[in-house]
Amino acid sequence: MDAQPRILVIDDNRSLVRLIEGILRKEGYQVRTAFDGLDGLEKAQKEKPDLLILDIVMPLMDGYEVCRLLQQNPDTASIPVLMLTVKGQVDDPHLSEDTLGSHIQERMAGYEVGAAEFLSKPVKAKELVDRVKKLLWLSQV
Repeated sequence: MDAQPRILVIDDNRSLVRLIEGILRKEGYQVRTAFDGLDGLEKAQKEKPDLLILDIVMPLMDGYEVCRLLQQNPDTASIPVLMLTVKGQVDDPHLSEDTLGSHIQERMAGYEVGAAEFLSKPVKAKELVDRVKKLLWLSQV
Protein backbone atom coordinates (compact mmCIF):
# COMPACT_ATOMS: atom_id res chain seq x y z
CA MET A 1 0.00 0.00 0.00
CA ASP A 2 1.22 3.53 -0.72
CA ALA A 3 2.39 5.78 2.11
CA GLN A 4 -0.93 7.58 1.62
CA PRO A 5 -3.76 5.08 1.15
CA ARG A 6 -5.99 5.78 -1.83
CA ILE A 7 -9.72 6.01 -1.23
CA LEU A 8 -12.46 6.29 -3.85
CA VAL A 9 -15.70 7.91 -2.68
CA ILE A 10 -18.76 7.18 -4.85
CA ASP A 11 -21.97 9.04 -4.01
CA ASP A 12 -24.38 11.19 -6.02
CA ASN A 13 -24.66 13.72 -3.16
CA ARG A 14 -21.90 16.14 -4.15
CA SER A 15 -21.91 18.08 -0.88
CA LEU A 16 -21.53 14.86 1.13
CA VAL A 17 -18.73 13.70 -1.16
CA ARG A 18 -16.90 16.99 -0.65
CA LEU A 19 -17.37 16.72 3.13
CA ILE A 20 -16.01 13.15 3.20
CA GLU A 21 -13.19 14.13 0.89
CA GLY A 22 -12.17 16.99 3.21
CA ILE A 23 -12.29 14.80 6.31
CA LEU A 24 -10.18 12.08 4.70
CA ARG A 25 -7.64 14.44 3.12
CA LYS A 26 -7.13 16.04 6.53
CA GLU A 27 -6.25 12.55 7.81
CA GLY A 28 -3.63 12.18 5.06
CA TYR A 29 -5.49 10.00 2.58
CA GLN A 30 -5.48 10.42 -1.20
CA VAL A 31 -9.11 10.80 -2.24
CA ARG A 32 -10.74 10.40 -5.64
CA THR A 33 -14.44 10.85 -6.25
CA ALA A 34 -17.24 9.74 -8.54
CA PHE A 35 -20.86 10.88 -8.57
CA ASP A 36 -22.64 7.86 -10.04
CA GLY A 37 -22.24 4.12 -9.89
CA LEU A 38 -21.05 3.60 -13.44
CA ASP A 39 -18.29 6.22 -13.24
CA GLY A 40 -17.31 4.87 -9.82
CA LEU A 41 -17.07 1.32 -11.11
CA GLU A 42 -14.87 2.42 -14.01
CA LYS A 43 -12.57 4.42 -11.71
CA ALA A 44 -12.33 1.54 -9.21
CA GLN A 45 -11.40 -0.91 -11.97
CA LYS A 46 -8.83 1.45 -13.48
CA GLU A 47 -7.28 2.92 -10.32
CA LYS A 48 -7.68 0.01 -7.85
CA PRO A 49 -7.96 2.13 -4.69
CA ASP A 50 -7.11 0.75 -1.25
CA LEU A 51 -10.67 1.38 -0.03
CA LEU A 52 -14.02 2.24 -1.57
CA ILE A 53 -16.72 4.31 0.15
CA LEU A 54 -19.93 3.59 -1.72
CA ASP A 55 -23.46 4.96 -1.56
CA ILE A 56 -26.27 2.50 -2.20
CA VAL A 57 -28.85 4.62 -4.04
CA MET A 58 -27.28 6.30 -7.08
CA PRO A 59 -28.06 6.97 -10.73
CA LEU A 60 -26.94 4.69 -13.57
CA MET A 61 -25.93 1.84 -11.23
CA ASP A 62 -26.69 1.32 -7.56
CA GLY A 63 -24.07 0.53 -4.94
CA TYR A 64 -25.09 -3.12 -4.66
CA GLU A 65 -24.38 -3.67 -8.36
CA VAL A 66 -21.07 -1.77 -8.20
CA CYS A 67 -19.98 -3.86 -5.23
CA ARG A 68 -21.13 -7.12 -6.82
CA LEU A 69 -19.22 -6.40 -10.05
CA LEU A 70 -16.07 -5.42 -8.16
CA GLN A 71 -16.23 -8.63 -6.13
CA GLN A 72 -16.55 -10.72 -9.30
CA ASN A 73 -13.40 -9.22 -10.80
CA PRO A 74 -10.19 -10.80 -9.42
CA ASP A 75 -8.36 -7.48 -9.91
CA THR A 76 -10.75 -5.60 -7.59
CA ALA A 77 -12.22 -8.30 -5.34
CA SER A 78 -9.84 -7.52 -2.47
CA ILE A 79 -10.78 -3.81 -2.26
CA PRO A 80 -12.71 -3.32 1.00
CA VAL A 81 -16.06 -1.60 0.51
CA LEU A 82 -17.62 0.68 3.12
CA MET A 83 -21.25 1.26 2.16
CA LEU A 84 -23.10 4.43 3.03
CA THR A 85 -26.83 4.33 3.56
CA VAL A 86 -29.66 6.50 4.76
CA LYS A 87 -31.75 3.47 5.63
CA GLY A 88 -29.15 1.26 7.26
CA GLN A 89 -29.24 2.58 10.79
CA VAL A 90 -29.99 -0.28 13.17
CA ASP A 91 -29.06 1.10 16.58
CA ASP A 92 -31.79 3.75 16.96
CA PRO A 93 -34.13 2.62 19.78
CA HIS A 94 -36.98 4.65 18.22
CA LEU A 95 -37.13 2.61 15.02
CA SER A 96 -40.31 0.62 14.51
CA GLU A 97 -39.97 -3.13 14.12
CA ASP A 98 -40.83 -2.89 10.40
CA THR A 99 -38.30 -0.12 9.79
CA LEU A 100 -35.60 -1.97 11.71
CA GLY A 101 -36.32 -5.11 9.69
CA SER A 102 -36.03 -3.14 6.45
CA HIS A 103 -32.71 -1.62 7.55
CA ILE A 104 -31.33 -5.02 8.51
CA GLN A 105 -32.37 -6.42 5.12
CA GLU A 106 -30.56 -3.55 3.38
CA ARG A 107 -27.38 -4.30 5.29
CA MET A 108 -27.66 -8.03 4.64
CA ALA A 109 -28.03 -7.34 0.91
CA GLY A 110 -24.83 -5.30 1.07
CA TYR A 111 -22.92 -8.01 2.89
CA GLU A 112 -24.16 -10.56 0.36
CA VAL A 113 -22.61 -8.61 -2.52
CA GLY A 114 -19.33 -8.15 -0.64
CA ALA A 115 -19.52 -5.01 1.50
CA ALA A 116 -17.14 -5.10 4.45
CA GLU A 117 -18.83 -2.44 6.56
CA PHE A 118 -21.71 0.03 6.72
CA LEU A 119 -22.05 3.64 7.83
CA SER A 120 -25.35 5.43 8.23
CA LYS A 121 -25.96 8.91 6.88
CA PRO A 122 -25.50 11.52 8.13
CA VAL A 123 -21.86 10.54 8.52
CA LYS A 124 -20.03 11.52 11.70
CA ALA A 125 -16.41 12.48 11.03
CA LYS A 126 -14.88 10.46 13.88
CA GLU A 127 -16.87 7.36 13.03
CA LEU A 128 -15.91 7.66 9.35
CA VAL A 129 -12.21 8.00 10.15
CA ASP A 130 -12.33 5.13 12.66
CA ARG A 131 -14.04 2.79 10.16
CA VAL A 132 -11.66 3.76 7.36
CA LYS A 133 -8.62 3.10 9.57
CA LYS A 134 -10.08 -0.23 10.69
CA LEU A 135 -10.82 -1.43 7.16
CA LEU A 136 -7.44 -0.35 5.84
CA TRP A 137 -5.73 -2.10 8.75
CA LEU A 138 -7.77 -5.29 8.24
CA SER A 139 -6.99 -5.33 4.54
CA GLN A 140 -3.26 -5.47 5.42
CA VAL A 141 -3.60 -8.48 7.74
